[in-house]
Amino acid sequence: MIYCASMRETTRRSFRATIPPVIMLALAVVLVLPVPALPVGSVSTVSPRPMAMGGAFMAVDDELAAMAWNPAGFVSPRCGSGADFRIHLNLLGGPAIVRETGLLMGAESEPFASLPAIEKLSVALGGIAKGATIRAGGVTVGVLLLEEYLDPDGLIGSRGLADASDLLSAYYTTFAFAFQLAPSVTIGASEIILSGWDGGVPGERKNGTGRVYGALLRPNEKVTVGLTYLDLPGHFDHYRLKIEGLGSRTMNAGLAYRPVEDLLLTFDLRDLSEKHPETSLEPRVGLEWNLWGKGALRAGAFREDGGETNVLSLGLGSIPVDACPRSGRTPGGDSFVLNYAVLLKQEGATRHLLSVLLHF
Repeated sequence: MIYCASMRETTRRSFRATIPPVIMLALAVVLVLPVPALPVGSVSTVSPRPMAMGGAFMAVDDELAAMAWNPAGFVSPRCGSGADFRIHLNLLGGPAIVRETGLLMGAESEPFASLPAIEKLSVALGGIAKGATIRAGGVTVGVLLLEEYLDPDGLIGSRGLADASDLLSAYYTTFAFAFQLAPSVTIGASEIILSGWDGGVPGERKNGTGRVYGALLRPNEKVTVGLTYLDLPGHFDHYRLKIEGLGSRTMNAGLAYRPVEDLLLTFDLRDLSEKHPETSLEPRVGLEWNLWGKGALRAGAFREDGGETNVLSLGLGSIPVDACPRSGRTPGGDSFVLNYAVLLKQEGATRHLLSVLLHF
């Protein structure tokens, strides 16, 4: 692995410049927001950006979220002539995991105490480090750790800011790669390791593996077309269904259009082959508006409950991180320290998604 001196210096400058505002932001979130009024159960997820855009994310480049949505869109910035390596820390996940596991009190809580030793280690590591990416030539490889299963009831019933109780019951880790075949064609694949308690058999834990295959086509500078195929084992086919609308063993497509540099419009169509009764030809729309390079406003719309309920999504991203400070816009999508989304259901409680990730 090659690490050039300029890349190390770039990383150090970016890290030093980012820490103070991130710490101030994290303190503001914890101390200022009315915690009981903002139950957030998604402390370990990269979903706020995709879901703020209505889940219309199949044709969008992103350094972390694309590993789970369309691995062909998983792109890490390139800062030098050698390999570029990035680590992503979860500022909310660490404290929440420590609290939920009981480690802070010196006694392990359930269900953490029932996990095998190797899984306890992965939970502890994943609570702090959200992921890592490396790019060399036309190949990008990465890992997305401890991604939370977005349980609709769990999000509504969370106890306040940074509630990790559902995370210990159901999560997955993703290993992904993307390969650029040509300037306009990229393919990718993800291997997913899933873990969770079986609701039908109390006390029994299930493990399994799934896969996501994807492709991105860029016919011109303004348009991107994305295709993905999701394959999950039977016990876990509900993991991506209720909120994200991704049925197992379905082909999904997306279109991203950038009419101007700072505006991105997206459209997804779920389950092109109509294999799943709850996702058949389900449309999703979204947009992202970059505000002077300082933040982003997002919005989207989709249907839930098998097409019975309308949902409006809104969100924002703030404190953008330029992985290569002298290169202008970050390749592969804008990278933000904070991403927030709120899902406004036609009937039912409001759900909140929040992530505070430090990239360096």
